[in-house]
Amino acid sequence: MDTSDGRVVILLIIIALALFVAGRRFQSIVSARQAWRDSMRAVPVKRQSSGGTLKVVIGIALIITVVFWFLTNASRLT
Repeated sequence: MDTSDGRVVILLIIIALALFVAGRRFQSIVSARQAWRDSMRAVPVKRQSSGGTLKVVIGIALIITVVFWFLTNASRLT
């Protein structure tokens, strides 16, 4: 067996091991996602509309804007 043939065999073994490890990780990710999905289906959750959350975020942004404006213009107001 020539040295270049030995290198090719070692390279193929390394590629096979890398594909095996990648396949096992992919398999564990898929099974974990399936378990998560099944557990989410088992829990009855009331889903709130995103409108309430959006109102809270806009309200906090307005409060922060007013406070920032007040702090930057405090010297002009007195």
